[in-house]
Amino acid sequence: MLMKKTNNFLMIVALLLFSATTFAQSVTTAGITGKVSDVNDEALVGATVIVVEESTGTQYGTITDVKGYYHIPNMNVGGPYKITFSYIGFLPFEKDNIYLTLGQTLRINTTLSETALELEGVEIIALKNDIFDGNRTGAETVVSTDEIQEMPTLNRSLSDYVRLTPQSSITGGGGISIAGMNNRYNTISIDGAVNNDVFGLAASGTNGGQTGATAISMDAIDEFQIVLAPYDVRQGGFAGASINAVTRRGTNNFDGSAYFLYRNQNFAGKTPGKIELDEERTKLEDFTAKTYGLRVGGPIIKNKLFFFLSAEFQRDETPQPYNLSEYKGDSDLAGLNSLTNKIKSYGYDPGSFLDKTVKLESDKLLARLDWNISKHHKLMLRHSYVKSTATDPYRSSTTSIYFSNFGEYFPSITNSFAAELKSNWNKFSNSLIVGYTTVRDNRDPIGDKFPAVRIYDGQGTIYFGSEPYSTGNQLDQDILTINENFTLYKGAHTITFGATGELSKTYNLFIRKAFGEYRYGSLDD
Repeated sequence: MLMKKTNNFLMIVALLLFSATTFAQSVTTAGITGKVSDVNDEALVGATVIVVEESTGTQYGTITDVKGYYHIPNMNVGGPYKITFSYIGFLPFEKDNIYLTLGQTLRINTTLSETALELEGVEIIALKNDIFDGNRTGAETVVSTDEIQEMPTLNRSLSDYVRLTPQSSITGGGGISIAGMNNRYNTISIDGAVNNDVFGLAASGTNGGQTGATAISMDAIDEFQIVLAPYDVRQGGFAGASINAVTRRGTNNFDGSAYFLYRNQNFAGKTPGKIELDEERTKLEDFTAKTYGLRVGGPIIKNKLFFFLSAEFQRDETPQPYNLSEYKGDSDLAGLNSLTNKIKSYGYDPGSFLDKTVKLESDKLLARLDWNISKHHKLMLRHSYVKSTATDPYRSSTTSIYFSNFGEYFPSITNSFAAELKSNWNKFSNSLIVGYTTVRDNRDPIGDKFPAVRIYDGQGTIYFGSEPYSTGNQLDQDILTINENFTLYKGAHTITFGATGELSKTYNLFIRKAFGEYRYGSLDD
């Protein structure tokens, strides 16, 4: 009976561990590990190791174990850091200008003696993203703040930088495919909180992506990591890649920026002409793409409490001009004007059937606090708010005429909260991340309530009224994630116990053609 109970217990534990790895997991920190010994390669037991982040004064400390090993996990990415080794009877040694990348555990071994000696392999530290040590766990790409600022970008989105990963390709709508996998199999997280579209409607794979807006201002990102196949129990729950970002944080110095990005038809080339028709290239119609924002970070209490704030606003207007002479249907300008007047007699304005404008408005706000509670505990709190509204009338063609109110009005609001408590002791450490994200998508027709109407017009088709799939279309999502990792250090071995839970609640309303649909065989009908 005792053996049976033991076997049942082991089976339950195995199932729990298996279940934990099926949810999306990510890391938000870096670390340093290594060994301290003397000139005879004998371990120095109880040697003190102190690491200071020079920009914030944040301190991490530990002592070496009976085999001379030390471990400092749960460190902020970036730097610069200064590490100091000391032991009674030996000269201390220190090294500065150390930088850490996301998910990295940098190994630094040192030898102490009566005369200070060089750190082993310390030359590789300055290479930042090119580091490959014994703690790297698989193919990955790390994109730093410098690379985000220096690289050209078309949409100021994650997809512009994920291209640095050789296995990636960008699909229509900004979707990210890794190693040929569908973009919906990726995990996208920001500060440990889920940021991918869990329901799976957005082509970009991110929350609010159905409007065409980005999920976060790139000016608020400190660093992000694209991981394909990590041999790390802390990362899992994906079949494509884990795209894992951490936001900027405040330091002991006040730092900020303000920016304005502008583009119109004068910054774009002419439309390509058709050689076989001897067409000349023409200038694009007037359009505007404006993005402006600011960020600021600094200390509330020096070396103790820091803040970071970011705001970005996007206003895009893209015209959709239409040349009616290219239309292959039976109706002409007079017939379409007559149709417009007929529709208005019902008290409904169908909008224009010629020139239309696509609009995108997006507001992104983010606030973050970092608190050095004590030498053992560090706490991070972050909240982001993204409101995007897309007004998208359908584009007419040679065989279709869409009135401007036959289209989508799509507001989307995403609120994302993340809290992370990092705790370090000499022989063990703990990381707890709690994330809560709400997404409210409410797709509607552009104009007033009216049936969807389709008129077959010879070789063409005329559409007006309410877009049939937007008349009753609402999606509410609530996602709670909890990620807990407890780590023990036994000499050269690191043992991690953890659990990850993701709870999602979805309300989806979809009623197509809620106001009815009418189809006619001709304009006269």
